[in-house]
Amino acid sequence: MRAAWTPVVAAALLLAGCGGGGGTSYPDKPTVSGPFTNGANGVWIFQPAGKPKRVVIYFHGQGGPTEATPANHRPWIDHLVSRGAVVIYPRYELNYSRRVLVPAVSGVQRAVKQLHLAGLPVLSLGYSRGAALAVEYAAVAGDYHVPVPDAIESVNPVPVGEQARAVNLVPIRPKTVLGVIVSDRDPHASDGARLLLYRLRNAGFPGGRIELNIARSHGTFIADHLAPLRADPAARAAYWAPTDALISQLR
Repeated sequence: MRAAWTPVVAAALLLAGCGGGGGTSYPDKPTVSGPFTNGANGVWIFQPAGKPKRVVIYFHGQGGPTEATPANHRPWIDHLVSRGAVVIYPRYELNYSRRVLVPAVSGVQRAVKQLHLAGLPVLSLGYSRGAALAVEYAAVAGDYHVPVPDAIESVNPVPVGEQARAVNLVPIRPKTVLGVIVSDRDPHASDGARLLLYRLRNAGFPGGRIELNIARSHGTFIADHLAPLRADPAARAAYWAPTDALISQLR
């Protein structure tokens, strides 16, 4: 597992070959750049070697300044990149904010200007507060002209991401595949998932497009709220593997 690094360090990692502007070249090794701005509109971009196969927009949880960087999620991000994904990690807040959806979209817009994403399948992946935000992003992406998710993975969700206003989920495309992963030792995830799914049902989202996975504790592995931040084999099987399976459905 890589050591955590700060936004200051991340800002210095503006590596060559990041596919910005009007060019068409791709990096010959994995790269990371960002956050491009010190505000909540910041974003990190992780690129694989060569032409990417897919886009993953990764929404972190609400957890203060460290969670507003990719540090806690680096192993999973690196795994996604190793499988050919461009990972976009919007900051959306510096500590706690009720209004997060617009800054998150602004971060994605900033990333899109640096990348060549046309024709790539898109996964919206979120953890905790970000799990609800990943769903809400899918509802507004078309209006903001940012990549619209073909699939969503919502991990240990809370019911609501954007707290400054109610987000209408009706615009989510009915063909979107929605995965939900709930940890069996997370006392809040089952209620969060239930209430989030209730919002989707009220919006008319088809239940047949929803896939539910339970991350089960076993041996020394405790599937609690923080377990998705781990990178041991049990955590990879519980969280990474279902997400990889969901991604494999995208064409």
